[in-house]
Amino acid sequence: MPRLTLSEIEQLCFDALKRCGASDQQAQAAAVELMDAEAEGIRNVGLGYIHLYLKHLRCGKVLGGAEPKIVKTSDAATVVDAGHGFCHAAYLHAEERLVETAKRQGIGTMVIHRSYSAGVLGWFTRRLAQKGLVSLMYANSSKAVAAHGGRVPFFGTNPMAFGAPRAGAEPLVFDMATASTARVNLVKAAREGVPIEPGHAIDPDGNPTTDPALGLKGAQLPLGGAKGYGLGLMVDILGGVLSGANCSYEASMFATEEGGPPNVGQTIIAFDPDFFAAGFVDHLEQMLTDLTDGSEVRVPGERRGQLRAQHESQGVEVPQALLDQIAQLSN
Repeated sequence: MPRLTLSEIEQLCFDALKRCGASDQQAQAAAVELMDAEAEGIRNVGLGYIHLYLKHLRCGKVLGGAEPKIVKTSDAATVVDAGHGFCHAAYLHAEERLVETAKRQGIGTMVIHRSYSAGVLGWFTRRLAQKGLVSLMYANSSKAVAAHGGRVPFFGTNPMAFGAPRAGAEPLVFDMATASTARVNLVKAAREGVPIEPGHAIDPDGNPTTDPALGLKGAQLPLGGAKGYGLGLMVDILGGVLSGANCSYEASMFATEEGGPPNVGQTIIAFDPDFFAAGFVDHLEQMLTDLTDGSEVRVPGERRGQLRAQHESQGVEVPQALLDQIAQLSN
């Protein structure tokens, strides 16, 4: 199996995205995020996800020539129009202002509309943690999840994330879907022909199923029943309604090539911990020490950091079939 360095993975993604019509700005932003997913061992939203990016560039669900613009500002808020390009390009276009406003005001917000799949939300919160900020992020996505008590898809998997800086260690990064599992996990299970655990999906008739193919035709279920439903609703409001973008049920499907740009949205809230209290990092480290002392408790972000260090030194094994697929789609 071929082994690629992280730089080679980034270049592979950049070249493929460019060949499918992405500008340098759009391709570079998406390539960095895809490479980081591979660095942290998240293949499902790394090279295993780029086929959607390439197909959507070809069919116009993502506009490769989009130029993100900051369209509204206040002392602590920034609104970004992604122009139906990649979310990552829109974020990077305004990241410096988000950091500056958070450090000047104690809190800063960024809201992105006319956007696309955010991929790994931890990518955004990790970057902010590396700049000394605590952050929260919410991103809605196309419908896949039934409301608690519902039988048809209405919400997206609607992820949310949290990040915080640490002392001499990888940032604390936690991200999760508000569905009981990420949709890419059902796609992977269906492709491999393996069942999913009970409680993740219902079939088109509303019956519980462990068949991922039937789950993809039916609906996923929210995490923790009514609680996950509430979280998914919150993310749809913060990502969709607040930003002026589509709600999940209004967005075109991420998984297909029909329907035009999905026009979803993202909201990021960043805090400068030094504004609120002295010694944030030291206090956090003491808390994490007490949390993990004498136990097998793992701090969110540590495993990703370990995999990143491993892949930085040893590279990443990539199946030849996946490389062939990327080459075919981008030619």
